[in-house]
Amino acid sequence: MDIYLLLWLVLFTAPVSTMLHELGHVLGAKWAKADSITLSVGAGKKLITFSFKQIQIDVFTLFFLGGSAYSERNIPYKPMEKICISLAGPVSNGLAAAIVCVLFGSSNVFVQVLILFNIWLAVINIIPFKLNGKQSDGYTIVKTVSQTYTNFK
Repeated sequence: MDIYLLLWLVLFTAPVSTMLHELGHVLGAKWAKADSITLSVGAGKKLITFSFKQIQIDVFTLFFLGGSAYSERNIPYKPMEKICISLAGPVSNGLAAAIVCVLFGSSNVFVQVLILFNIWLAVINIIPFKLNGKQSDGYTIVKTVSQTYTNFK
């Protein structure tokens, strides 16, 4: 059972939850009328790139190792738009956990892993931190608020 649970986590739960997280950012960017959006899934060698309207999606060989969403527009985002885009990722994971919980309860360990991983992803991303040049959604929010109301750079 343990190997099946690990495979469930690595091959299904992590990539799907990460994709939901990044799609949350994509929806936030669409709401803020981004001119272009890039969604990347995984790490390693690029497997495929495809586009839909102004959204480019890049999938890498190690698809279970994280993701990112990047958006831009000609007119700079307002602080509240940056905050909403940043919040949209963790909120999407929180909603996913709640929906799975309502639909399936904690009927088995695989469902529990899916719920807990989405909760973990939401919480860990809302904590402000910066690591190896990457910053969490929480860090982006704190930095945006600080730059808006102080001279913090």
